[in-house]
Amino acid sequence: LVVSASGYAFGALTRTQLRASCMKIAAASRWAFNRAAAQGTTIRIRFDLDSDQVSFEEAHGRVSLARTNDRRRREIERDGDEATAVDPWVAAQARLSKTIRPSFGASPFSAVEGRRYAPQRLSDRVTIERLQTPHEQRPRTSGVGHLYFFPGGFTEHSVIWLSDGSDTIFSVEVHP
Repeated sequence: LVVSASGYAFGALTRTQLRASCMKIAAASRWAFNRAAAQGTTIRIRFDLDSDQVSFEEAHGRVSLARTNDRRRREIERDGDEATAVDPWVAAQARLSKTIRPSFGASPFSAVEGRRYAPQRLSDRVTIERLQTPHEQRPRTSGVGHLYFFPGGFTEHSVIWLSDGSDTIFSVEVHP
């Protein structure tokens, strides 16, 4: 009886940690949505799937997302650069200086300042299993992924899967 009760208690603890992690992501989404609408800037939640951390980044300029099947985006990703966020002004300047091989330009994002916005780990034993966003062709299972919140209250329809290492998976769905 003691062994089965402790097993049940451990399962309840991990489900509680999964719920708490889901609430952290929901709260982060609400904060990013409100900040984007109030400040008139683009905010993105940065998901580090390898270290299971969540943080915020803010754009200092206009942002548009590149399509996943864009030929130039594939060239940039092959070179190891980030191609999802594009500063149109930097891209236009690059096109004028190198008309033969246009560039997307540098990402206008930087971390949101303040200790409370530093990267935070989700609950113990909780991992980010998958991140699915419309600007990536396949769900992301490793590396760094982003969820964008645009001025005017727009965002992407995304799903984040969280796991406790067993067969239990919780998902957080963000609707535009």
